[in-house]
Amino acid sequence: MLNENSQLLIDLQKKSKITINKVSDLKYLKEEIAAATNKDISFNTLRRLFGFLPNTKPSQKTLNTLSNYLNFNNYSSYLNNKEVFDEWYIYMKVLRLQLNDHVLNLEDMHFINTALKNNNNIIAVSNYVYYLIDEKKITSLHIFFQNFNYKKIKVGNLLKFAIICSYGFYKLSEKNILEIYKELIIYDSFRITIPFYFIDYRNLNGYYIQVIKLIKKVTKSNSDILFCELMEFYQKYYSNKEYKHIEIKLPKVNHELHPVLRGRFYGYKILFTDKLDDSLKNEILEAVKKTKPAILLIEIFPSLVVKEEFEFLNELLENFYEEIFDTDRWSSKSTDANFLIGMANVHIYKGNLKAAKSSLELVELDKIELAYTDYIALFYYLTKVRLCFSKNDKDKLQESYSCLLELEKNMGFKKFSAVSKKYLK
Repeated sequence: MLNENSQLLIDLQKKSKITINKVSDLKYLKEEIAAATNKDISFNTLRRLFGFLPNTKPSQKTLNTLSNYLNFNNYSSYLNNKEVFDEWYIYMKVLRLQLNDHVLNLEDMHFINTALKNNNNIIAVSNYVYYLIDEKKITSLHIFFQNFNYKKIKVGNLLKFAIICSYGFYKLSEKNILEIYKELIIYDSFRITIPFYFIDYRNLNGYYIQVIKLIKKVTKSNSDILFCELMEFYQKYYSNKEYKHIEIKLPKVNHELHPVLRGRFYGYKILFTDKLDDSLKNEILEAVKKTKPAILLIEIFPSLVVKEEFEFLNELLENFYEEIFDTDRWSSKSTDANFLIGMANVHIYKGNLKAAKSSLELVELDKIELAYTDYIALFYYLTKVRLCFSKNDKDKLQESYSCLLELEKNMGFKKFSAVSKKYLK
């Protein structure tokens, strides 16, 4: 019976990333299946399926549950579509879609949505959408985003999709970029998976702020509008332009706001205020306790670094250190970099310069996903300026300041040199 279901067992291991070499491995697979499907498969059933006990024919219920775990409605659906776990086959199919100026159709979209049941196919599909954008295939882009079943895709994979697809715009003129956005911004599947997942700080003073304005015109979602207002504020603030006229309030019904968006709102409040008061600190602390700290604080730490609110940074690190660095997200390099930079600033504030240097050495700018590399690098070099000033290392200080100025020149974020100038005296 093992041979009859061998492909199913291979696909279970691919999806779970658990290689079954010994009986104890099945315990992890059992937990993984239960967590994903809310259905329980007995340990002995798995032992029989994988040949650790004498084989018996698995029940239809068991086969359906295993297929559910693989994101299929039932075993029959799995059998009809099991080729989605052959990544080379999917890659070849996607390449064929690019040939002969093929216009996407509903049958193609059924294939693409089915292929995305296997998480590993997100790269092939993302590269295909990159091609459609780069070649300005508007008709096919309409078909894709009209039918893109994005809600069943994991957050980590949506981040990959957003970054790869967004880079399809980078070869285009701003005029062409905005023309494509105007065509596609009406679709939730496009708006959510591209401009919301890929916050293009590098071009916040370019095409991306125009995209934000486009979204405000078409959306009726309170959270979408809040996001746009916040990004308009960040654009003004980091560009060192007048921002005091931009007052933002949370929607009256806001309990469903994503923690990252809520954290971005608190980041705005930190930057907007002249001095962080106890009421705002307590509000942030209460919010952090109600969610995963690493998600909420990712937008709060940079604001505290710029505003030099080192005491509150220290309080957050002392209270939530383990939770902050306990992340297994694909994008954890940028998350960790944010927190390591915050930690380095706290060490500088306390006079522990050796620990500050060690924290910065753990920041891997070259491994941060492309959406945030330059943005995070600004905070990194601002912190290096502070560290070199504290060490009275004038040569390294000037070197770090020059790197900051180069980034600032490319992005237009003049706030960072304004904050740094007092360390150059």
